[in-house]
Amino acid sequence: MRIRQAVGATHPGRVRTLNEDAMLRMGKVPLYAVADGMGGEGAGDRASQMALEMVKANVADMRKHLKTISADQTTNNRLALGGALQEVFSKASRAIYDAAQHLNRAGMGSTLLLATIAERTAFVAHVGDSRAYLLRGGDLIRLTEDHTVAELRFRRGRISEEEYLSCPERNLLYQALGSGGDVEVDVAEIRLINNDMLLLCSDGLVRAIVEQVLNDAIDLTDIAGSVRQLIRRANQAGADDNITVIALAFEEDNPEEGVIEISQVLRNVFLLKSVSEQERLLVAPYLEEHFVEKGQIIVREGDPADSFFVIVSGKVKISSKNTTLVELGAGKHFGELALARPTKRSATVSAIEDTQLFFLTRERFHDLMKQKPELGSRLSLALLDTVGTRLRDLTNRLAAAERAVHGKLE
Repeated sequence: MRIRQAVGATHPGRVRTLNEDAMLRMGKVPLYAVADGMGGEGAGDRASQMALEMVKANVADMRKHLKTISADQTTNNRLALGGALQEVFSKASRAIYDAAQHLNRAGMGSTLLLATIAERTAFVAHVGDSRAYLLRGGDLIRLTEDHTVAELRFRRGRISEEEYLSCPERNLLYQALGSGGDVEVDVAEIRLINNDMLLLCSDGLVRAIVEQVLNDAIDLTDIAGSVRQLIRRANQAGADDNITVIALAFEEDNPEEGVIEISQVLRNVFLLKSVSEQERLLVAPYLEEHFVEKGQIIVREGDPADSFFVIVSGKVKISSKNTTLVELGAGKHFGELALARPTKRSATVSAIEDTQLFFLTRERFHDLMKQKPELGSRLSLALLDTVGTRLRDLTNRLAAAERAVHGKLE
């Protein structure tokens, strides 16, 4: 995947003279970032620049990880990049905190939003309320969740969407760089296709114009003009904050047909039905991809089980003792009990067509729960609910069999 065009611009907004936003564009890496500083003159503008300086200081390490991923996109390699990004963000947060103490500037801090690309996969990392969007086929898809008190309350079901839109806590961050300790970085993984566009922006843009207006302002044939138009519309709407926009347009010479977006596949999987689109993108780095030729055995009855599988394309059959039990196609899954505890496969699964699968190992599932406790707890509840349903079904079948036996004996 090639970046056809990368355009960025920043503006202080209609009512401010000081611009505390900053942006970074390093096309050769590739790496792009937006930082939105807080704390006023001498604090916010310095914090955002410090965040980007820390990113630049660690470019060599990130380039190494991107090269490794390009050669082999295993979960280990992708999660290693996530770990490196976590370290960069935490270093920046500690550096800004130390500067705030030295300058005696309470409230000095910054958001940080970063995007980098390996082959056809984009990795978007962020802390704060700067946002990333994907424009695909005319649809604008939000890739990040704001780290604000209002959004946290909305995700937890404490307030309605209407209450969220008018909530004063939409501007209150519960984490940002400069808090003094490590930060919890969200790292989303997006599989790119031809003519996609990534949009990175500070909250000054989305606080001024709604997403539909944002979408209407973008013309994929004129990326530079689209960036100017977004800033112009935000200012026309009375933007009361700094505005920064980076747009990345992608293309490839020989587009692959049938490229599957991970989040699209996961949308209807029981484990992830209750989570948001943005949270499914956070799960993606923990998934391995597996291609199986027709006739190949995927798992064998009696073998140790440690993975949950989702069928992306193709078809498999599940059999026990040479008897076919069921056939499953795209969007179906099997092996969920392996996430709950060590067990053995109760059946053999083999491909009856060339098949593509995603799978999640129990070890990676536990890693996810440790790294993202709130998300992990909801996935665990979904898994427990499924296990409970399976146990109830088994109990009902045993009861029915017992009644049948007793009926015959009588």
